[in-house]
Amino acid sequence: MDSTAVAEKKADWGLAVRAFSFPASIVPVVLGGVLAWYATGKFNWILFILSILAGVFYHCGCNLINDYYDHRKGVDREGAYGGSGVLVSGAMEPAQVMRGAITFFALGSLIGFFFLYHFHTSTETPWPFGWPLLAIGVAGLIGAVWYTSGDVSAKYNALGIPLVFLMMGTLMVVGGWFIQTGTLDWLPVIISLPVGFMVAAILQANDIRDIDDDSKAGVKTLSNLTGPRAARQQYYFMLFAPYVCVVIFAAFGLISWFGLLPLVTLPLALPLAKLFASTPETDSEKLNPSIENTAKLHMAFGMLLTIGLVIGKLTGM
Repeated sequence: MDSTAVAEKKADWGLAVRAFSFPASIVPVVLGGVLAWYATGKFNWILFILSILAGVFYHCGCNLINDYYDHRKGVDREGAYGGSGVLVSGAMEPAQVMRGAITFFALGSLIGFFFLYHFHTSTETPWPFGWPLLAIGVAGLIGAVWYTSGDVSAKYNALGIPLVFLMMGTLMVVGGWFIQTGTLDWLPVIISLPVGFMVAAILQANDIRDIDDDSKAGVKTLSNLTGPRAARQQYYFMLFAPYVCVVIFAAFGLISWFGLLPLVTLPLALPLAKLFASTPETDSEKLNPSIENTAKLHMAFGMLLTIGLVIGKLTGM
């Protein structure tokens, strides 16, 4: 295989795993780990890096298996938005994509088994074998597969938004926390709310853009069940609720006042709201950039919240 073919193959896999979306899994894990250090002083760099890798591997597996089932069920097809496009274009075969999904899930699980061994030999956790982390990992794997597979999959039955909120918001932040502390606490559950809302907003933007395509394919989403007007209102809520959350967190002393740093991203959120207010859901091409821009906002918001915690810890404020 010559260098050009190798480069093309790498590009195909980059598209298939949707590498641009990785911040959606990196941000909550990083936030959970840094929050643990902020609140307890406990932090292990090796565990931190491995937790990020595990989150990204599971994310890759999820994206690949989504492509596989969306293509198999006719949701991803010529002329429709969504998916990576590698199966529709013929750049990759379904069997390749499924093998890739299994491989990435296996890699993520391998890191998970290392964590279980770590907690089995640790005296710092009251949980034998770190079983709460095992529960989180199993839930993540089941959620990733259930999202598009089967007749009652979450994505096709209007459960995609709550599932993504839970998996890529709450569970990933709590997982990042537990890996550092070996304990469970309500703090990471509460602090996960802003990133949960933001990642849900990414999917909601996608679902609004795809209202017509999803309806034709028989896919039930929150957007096409409640209608375009309600879907927009839901998007506005998911977009702006995180800003309210961090203000409340700081006011009640849950985070440092430096945790208000994400407020500087508000000027990025306003144009997104304006775009949805002024664009009909039938104009998929015009709405298409909103998904990437919402994802960028999610990354900026989450990283600024994390940086705020770091500054607060270092300054004692």
